[in-house]
Amino acid sequence: MAKQILIIEDEERMRDLLELVLTEQGYLVKTASDGMEGMVLWQIMKPDAVLTDLKMPRADGLEVLDFRNRGFQQVPLIILTAFGTIQSAVTAMKQGAYDYLTKPIDNDHLVQVVQRALKENENASGVSQISEPPMDRVIGASPVMKKVYEDIQLVSCTKMSVLITGDSGTGKKLVARAIHSHCGHPDSPFIRVNCAAIPHDLLESELFGHRRGAFTGAVNDRKGAFLQADGGTIFLDEIGDLPVELQPKLLHAVEEKSIRPVGAAQTFTVDVRIIAASNRNLEDMVLNGSFRGDLFYRLNTFHFPLPPLKKRGKDLIELIDYFLAMFGREQNKQGLAVSAEALKLLHRYQWPGNVRELRNVLERIVLTCKNGTITTEMLPEKIRTLKNEPSEKTDKFRPLPEQEKHLILTTLQKVGWNQSESARRLGITRNTLRYRMKKYNIKRHPKETGRTW
Repeated sequence: MAKQILIIEDEERMRDLLELVLTEQGYLVKTASDGMEGMVLWQIMKPDAVLTDLKMPRADGLEVLDFRNRGFQQVPLIILTAFGTIQSAVTAMKQGAYDYLTKPIDNDHLVQVVQRALKENENASGVSQISEPPMDRVIGASPVMKKVYEDIQLVSCTKMSVLITGDSGTGKKLVARAIHSHCGHPDSPFIRVNCAAIPHDLLESELFGHRRGAFTGAVNDRKGAFLQADGGTIFLDEIGDLPVELQPKLLHAVEEKSIRPVGAAQTFTVDVRIIAASNRNLEDMVLNGSFRGDLFYRLNTFHFPLPPLKKRGKDLIELIDYFLAMFGREQNKQGLAVSAEALKLLHRYQWPGNVRELRNVLERIVLTCKNGTITTEMLPEKIRTLKNEPSEKTDKFRPLPEQEKHLILTTLQKVGWNQSESARRLGITRNTLRYRMKKYNIKRHPKETGRTW
């Protein structure tokens, strides 16, 4: 598996050039345009090495270095600096940066420094820095998901109540756990209560506990979820299914941070962060009287709306790679690939079950795949039959990579394959255009004429 490199650089031309050089060396490269975006993306992709400019808006290179020192000390960080800020680069070296490169950057020297940093880091740890991806993390770098990550970082170190909404399968539990773990102690409890899965007559005891003899069958004292979560987080999943008669008691627990077990005479104070989630429209439920408005507003101090998978663009590719790697390891089928035609169909499908549906589909496909390549025949019929839809409809849902390739190809053809003019019309650099042409295997047909410079 290729090493992952994160580039944090506010100058677009420099960012594109660095991406092109390192991509041609076989690295998986992602870029950020400033320090704040870079630190968010760092947590998403878990890079093997980072290159960061010193002078940037929102957060500069030294702030990025401080972020690295606080949580990612094993990752080598290389400073990019202009001649006039070399002293700052030396300061960064003293604070733990691996090396610095002065602009304009020599491409060969860049590659050598990155290779050396990665190799020395492997030797220092005794193992490769490529680790198995965690099985329960939020994945994706689309704009809508970047906003989710920024909000997680913003709210995680507070005690305010959080409401996560979104369709089934969008990852509400993963976001709840990410909020809990981002600034919390690793040993603090995270207790989940699925309000839809527990019988209504047992839900009060599940939440608040009970005393022995409080009702038939209560043969022992029981500590409820609120007391179990003391010092940590209680996650109230599918809160829209909470019975109306229990809502006043939950409101009291949310407001006062105190609970009374069923059959108990005394109350208990609890120190808990409350996160609730629902795939139902709670505001509509407030209007029709099936959910208390005061409870809704207490839970909705900070709102996390999660997007459906069909709105997350290129995240689909990252999720496919992630699940194929995960199930490939489980079933000893590493290195699985997806054919181009199968990938088109996966893109066109709307994924009503979201990430959960994608996960289940890929798990079954990996099980049946025998030759290392996933083809259209292995896809479920509901996905496979999309290839027979009318062309107008399939064009409407053309995947973004196809749209980008089509736009580049048509622009090149319009200007007689003049790359400089094509780059100008597309609003990108010539190096970026060449990288995209190589990525999509765009080549001029022998019969076409025109310059290529």
